[in-house]
Amino acid sequence: MKAVNREMKKNRAVRGNKKKWISLFLAVLLILSLWIYRESLEEIWDGIRQAAGRELAAAAALAGLGYLLEGMTITAMMQTVVPAALAKRGVWIAFVCEFYRLTTLGNGSGLAEIHYLHESGIEPAGATVLTMIQYMIKRTAIILFAVFAFRYLTRKEETWELCREYAVFMGIGCTITCIILLFFLCLVLSCRVAEGTVWILEKLEKRFPALGQSCRKWEEQILLLNWCGKSVLRQKAKLTEALIFQIGKLALFYSVPAYLLTGKTTLTAGESMMLMALCYMLSGVIPAPSGAGSLEFVFLLFFTSFSGAEVAVPAILIFRFVTWICPALAGAVLLVCKKCHRRIDDETLIP
Repeated sequence: MKAVNREMKKNRAVRGNKKKWISLFLAVLLILSLWIYRESLEEIWDGIRQAAGRELAAAAALAGLGYLLEGMTITAMMQTVVPAALAKRGVWIAFVCEFYRLTTLGNGSGLAEIHYLHESGIEPAGATVLTMIQYMIKRTAIILFAVFAFRYLTRKEETWELCREYAVFMGIGCTITCIILLFFLCLVLSCRVAEGTVWILEKLEKRFPALGQSCRKWEEQILLLNWCGKSVLRQKAKLTEALIFQIGKLALFYSVPAYLLTGKTTLTAGESMMLMALCYMLSGVIPAPSGAGSLEFVFLLFFTSFSGAEVAVPAILIFRFVTWICPALAGAVLLVCKKCHRRIDDETLIP
């Protein structure tokens, strides 16, 4: 019995040291990301100082509700594999992934989601496929909302000219997204398309050895999609549920600048919301000047046509704060709480 207790204490000490190193690594990531983003954070802080406390609280509440729906999207995807998956787990993953998005400069949220889906009882291959399908659902929600917004704004006298001017970019954005979605579906549903794509990647790998690692990564993901994706796509009810949650999340996000600009622009709240949907869609299509964030550039390009820059600039800065900094901070708190809870559990295992 004493030997068993010694072994358990030893294992607990090893786990404790591992957690300390992980905590230190996360702290370093956070500090490093804050340093890299210091100029953006200074601009955001200037925007926050210009907002009333009530406005900031309402904007944070809208964004927070949006991330709750993001968590419900993750839950719906999890339930295609684990029917008993709990909503609180999906919400926890949504906020924690935002922490990793901030600390890894936008590159680590997908890997973090795969990791925590695996922790929730889903095989790594299945977790990878769920994350990829969820991303395509997000893109589908963005394009559906944007098309609706474009149709809505073209019927308004005040915004018709702006929509006509950028209709070409809207068409390009929709076309690119639809091609990606169609190709994605073909990869999932057709073994021949998947095998053909892998064959092309193998040829590229031989022709350009420097691309070897990237090509092998894509080959693996394509095969995973083809092997595991069909069973997920058959669950149309859950996929529809995830899409509805995504559309609801976008509606809440787009409501943030609409709320902040109410009474400060010639647009109605509904028009501001729809114009934000176009900004979100077109931010990946319209080239931005060097040093400018694409969403910020398109937002100011559109909204300063209906209000002054002194009104539009604080609105987009607050939007960035509540949809970028706030959820990341919430994710950091949730990670710390999880680690503290595990430490307490470990300490109570051994008398």
